[in-house]
Amino acid sequence: MSTATFTIRLPGWLDTELREEFARNGEGPSEGLRRVVEEWWVQKNLPFIEYRPSLTGLRPAMKEGPELWAFIMVWKEYGDDFDGLSRHFGGLPEEAMQQAVAYYRFFPDAIDEHLRENERLERLMLEKSA
Repeated sequence: MSTATFTIRLPGWLDTELREEFARNGEGPSEGLRRVVEEWWVQKNLPFIEYRPSLTGLRPAMKEGPELWAFIMVWKEYGDDFDGLSRHFGGLPEEAMQQAVAYYRFFPDAIDEHLRENERLERLMLEKSA
């Protein structure tokens, strides 16, 4: 993916607020501002997606539905069988599911990290039960 560099002038109070926000999340200015811009873009373009607080920071989720990593894990099994997916999750709207898949296509790293962790924990549980 290509990237672009932006320079931004901010009032001092906003610079302070942003730097404090980034520090709370363990981010530098570039990483933190990229996250803020991505969250803005998602809110503007994918209205069925929201961010929920967790112990590891904000996580993308479907409004009135599962976190996106959980949805994508099941979507990988069902493919584009949105009727089956909707039944599996108790009646999710198709537009919400399509937006979840779109989010994954734009930001796969945000989801794949959780999928890898889930797989790692599953392996540990299987090893301990063997």
